[in-house]
Amino acid sequence: MIAKEKIRELLPSGGRAQIIENAIIFRSPTSGKQGAKVFRIEPAKYPKRIEVSASQGKGSWGIYQFDADKLVICLTDPNEAARPGDFSAEAGSKRMMMVLKRSAAGSPAAKAPATKTPAVAGTQKAKPAVALNDLTEADVTKQIAGTWRLNDNAGSLFVTFNANGTVSTVREYQELRLFHRSFVQTPISGGTWSIKNGQLTAHVNRSVEIARLNRLFTFSIRSISATDLIFVDSLGRVVRAARVQK
Repeated sequence: MIAKEKIRELLPSGGRAQIIENAIIFRSPTSGKQGAKVFRIEPAKYPKRIEVSASQGKGSWGIYQFDADKLVICLTDPNEAARPGDFSAEAGSKRMMMVLKRSAAGSPAAKAPATKTPAVAGTQKAKPAVALNDLTEADVTKQIAGTWRLNDNAGSLFVTFNANGTVSTVREYQELRLFHRSFVQTPISGGTWSIKNGQLTAHVNRSVEIARLNRLFTFSIRSISATDLIFVDSLGRVVRAARVQK
């Protein structure tokens, strides 16, 4: 369990978050930066299962249940402990248990309280993500330009959107070489990209995967910040990508 006085320090958004489809959107209470984590649930299991992943940082797995207007979640690090089998978090169990309550729609409680970030001499205050409706297509294009990383079951996929309108993807695999693991990057595809009406369209004109060659892929952008890109892919899944720091 987390002590009340530690909630603001240890939990994103000071204990408040927004859930959109299979993404948890939150804001750092200290820097003001927006972030996100993608989760997957197995409601047919007993107890119901949940797995939370992040492009950066540790993932977690656990169980969940609804109790009236509350959501009870018990999580742990899969590298440190087995998935919880009950809703408990005793000292030394390496578990974290949370009870989340839905904010009433339209009430002041539904909005996270505004927080002020102390100014540091010689630095600029971090800018949070801006709603897409407040950005022009040129603004969105400028923010997306760069390299982003997506994690999936096959490893990491790096997508680079160049300012000249070209795009390329590289897949990173782990291989066992001379008794140690190495990261191997393999070019996957390339083409062009553009932004229009909040939609990112990519035209693949070269690829090692024949099924992707000469195809158009459209993604609906949900939010963008200096570190995170949330979008809906062609299969309707909410995906989070993390900007690769240079």
